[in-house]
Amino acid sequence: MTNNQMSGTKFSVIIPTHNRAEALRLTLANLARQQFTEPWEVIVVNNRCTDNTDALVEGQNFPVPLRLVHEDTPGAAAARNAGAAIASGDYLLFLDNDILVEPDFVQRHSNALTAHPGCWIVGHIASLPEQASTPFGRYRESLFPSVSPERRICEARGLTGANFSMPRRDMERLGGFDEEFDIASHEDLELAMRAWRIGIKILFDPSIIGVHNDWAGTSISEYCLRQRMYCRTEPLFWFKYGTEHIKGDLVAENLPPAWGKDAPRVIFRKITKGIVGSKPAQLALAATCGLLELTWPWRPVLWRLYRLAIAGAMYKGFQEGLAIDRNGSRENKRIGVK
Repeated sequence: MTNNQMSGTKFSVIIPTHNRAEALRLTLANLARQQFTEPWEVIVVNNRCTDNTDALVEGQNFPVPLRLVHEDTPGAAAARNAGAAIASGDYLLFLDNDILVEPDFVQRHSNALTAHPGCWIVGHIASLPEQASTPFGRYRESLFPSVSPERRICEARGLTGANFSMPRRDMERLGGFDEEFDIASHEDLELAMRAWRIGIKILFDPSIIGVHNDWAGTSISEYCLRQRMYCRTEPLFWFKYGTEHIKGDLVAENLPPAWGKDAPRVIFRKITKGIVGSKPAQLALAATCGLLELTWPWRPVLWRLYRLAIAGAMYKGFQEGLAIDRNGSRENKRIGVK
């Protein structure tokens, strides 16, 4: 008897959400157009929402079972685990609450999983075309080059929780996402690290596209705030994996200055980023960029200022992450902290 015959449900689409009711509404509207003909379900995980998320979900006239679950432990990791715990599908498909998909989205995941048994499938995250209409939007687009849907499937170098699928049994084998990552950052890559360790192959399929319906990161100030938040979990990931960290160079750049070990230029760069990451400097840079965007949108100057502001915000977030001892037993010497 096959797993499909045992469960009766092929896919469980799991969507964690926190106070993004309007974005979630559009995501569900896109999912409702799916042309997938095998049994599937959608599970929305309310992660400490204080908006009208419950009413939105409960008011849906959805073509397949739509389930609502509440999870009070903060973070996407805990929310995804809660969804997976009640899922009945043989495959789990994780989707963020602000991802817009085409009618063949679930079918494409199903095709890729069938063609590559035992593998995980991660799709491409694209931006809304309108986001490139602002100077910073164009800069942000340059950071994430477009991917041709005709490009062949290949091994992934990472994992995004916004658009990926896996056999449910692998979630059970690995024990789910690490809930110590209590914000939506690095919890997906950490799960990938454990999967790779036991021989699971993760494949990137560029034809499975999810459009990120998100305008919060289209200004330099909002983008810096987000990067600062994301970088707070970078030290935790580094503590867990050390030299296995696939972004080791980024970690080295953001560790505190190591006097007598770092080259003088490295120490100068870190001190500069520390200054640039301060609140007054971030506000001043954002104001300067905003003025230049309106009066003199000359790309080379603006892009240098954007890079400087982002580097400072990431450095600040990394230092804040170093200061967080989540379990009271972190070995600070492991990550170069005196």
